Amino acid sequence: MKKFFRIFRISAVIIAFVSAFFVLHKPAEPKTDDCSLDKEAAKQIFKTAVTFEKTGEDCVFDVFDSAKNQIGRVLYAKPDETSVAGFGGKLRVVVGLDKSGKIAGIELGENYESRGFIERVRNEGFFEKWNSLTIEEAAKADVDTVSGATMSTTAIKSMVALNLSKYSGMKIAETSEDSASLWLKIAVFVILAYSLFAFFFPQKTAKFRIFHLAALAVVLGFISGSALSIESFKNWLTTGNITLVPVVILALALVIPVISGKNFYCNFVCPFGAMQELLGKIPLPKKSFPPKFMKGVAVFKVVILIFLYASMISALFTDFTVFEPFSAFKFEVAALPSLIIAALFLIISLFISRPWCRFFCPTGTLINMFAKRNKEEI
Repeated sequence: MKKFFRIFRISAVIIAFVSAFFVLHKPAEPKTDDCSLDKEAAKQIFKTAVTFEKTGEDCVFDVFDSAKNQIGRVLYAKPDETSVAGFGGKLRVVVGLDKSGKIAGIELGENYESRGFIERVRNEGFFEKWNSLTIEEAAKADVDTVSGATMSTTAIKSMVALNLSKYSGMKIAETSEDSASLWLKIAVFVILAYSLFAFFFPQKTAKFRIFHLAALAVVLGFISGSALSIESFKNWLTTGNITLVPVVILALALVIPVISGKNFYCNFVCPFGAMQELLGKIPLPKKSFPPKFMKGVAVFKVVILIFLYASMISALFTDFTVFEPFSAFKFEVAALPSLIIAALFLIISLFISRPWCRFFCPTGTLINMFAKRNKEEI
């Protein structure tokens, strides 16, 4: 009977997320609409713009004011297979050119980036870095990414280059992954490999547990921001875009519990779980809870997960980072509610073992659907 219910749970989760994909995913636009302009974004560059007329060139529009005077031109190329993805997937950028051919402004078009990241980018003046440059000058410009929003700003740089290349015919190199990103991926995979070893051989690695936890918090948390979350699930379902590191982490998080019956991700990968456990090692009295209470908590966590799932497919909320602490690792761009949640539960973890994991975490609840039921699940 227990095996039947486990199969039922796993099947229900798979069906739910396949359904969410069909509800949330926006299919690629037909060829005839590949250059459909984001006019609201374009009007952020040309404040007096009223109409836009497509030229004979690919994804290029002339801009006119209310008196039908041409005030500039905008470029809105579609990402191709070489374009770099941002945090929420591939994006589009509007590039405005004034009548002299200089860049009048850059604005973000269709995208799935978190609002906190984009606000940080905007406040840093990133979109103004290209202003008043000619296309030739822009081709040589060395525009730095914004700390805390590296993926988003790298993707924007990539799309600016693609727009200008297609328009001018000049060879403008699109931004690619740098060596630092490559080394970070290697570091993440090394830690994941060790996590697997620690999972299957806990007695041999127990004395190194504190170093393992610190590596998870620093590398997977503060440096790479690789924690699984409801927001990341929403982005992947909406865009259909997921990069290599999240693919590997997600695969391990779901497959290992099916094979072993135990939750691998929450105890051996999650950086926020690691932070709580590290603070919990401070020798202070810890509160314990009776099994009956924890059974009620298990039901409560499922209710939270169902509520967030319903909110996601109904578009009741568009930014789920405010419900979880994971974006707090990128504290420069994190929403205030996320920072408050993270700080609160880290403080509580001094007195209660891994409180976020045990009492609230919807991501952990989802992953536990693939594992066997324990007396007290994390």
